[in-house]
Amino acid sequence: MQHPAQDDATLPAAAIVALNRGQVIEAIKLVRESEPGLGLAGAKAKVDAYVARDPMLKAQVEQQVKASRSRLVRWVIIVDILLFAGLAWYLFLR
Repeated sequence: MQHPAQDDATLPAAAIVALNRGQVIEAIKLVRESEPGLGLAGAKAKVDAYVARDPMLKAQVEQQVKASRSRLVRWVIIVDILLFAGLAWYLFLR
């Protein structure tokens, strides 16, 4: 059995490339594919440990997460406005 610190010492090259593009979920998928017995929580822990060791990568990932959240909020607001407009049309203008 390997020491836990050794387990998260390396990631597959494709997972590192995905992290550098800000694609954390893709990196987790690639780690799981490279290690067949590894579950989702284990792969996430491995990716998180790798990111935590690199301050620049950590900042980049955090920036990507913030950008993703703001895009999600914008889409939710747009969908809410469209739903409200559709409901208003259906109830009052039909």
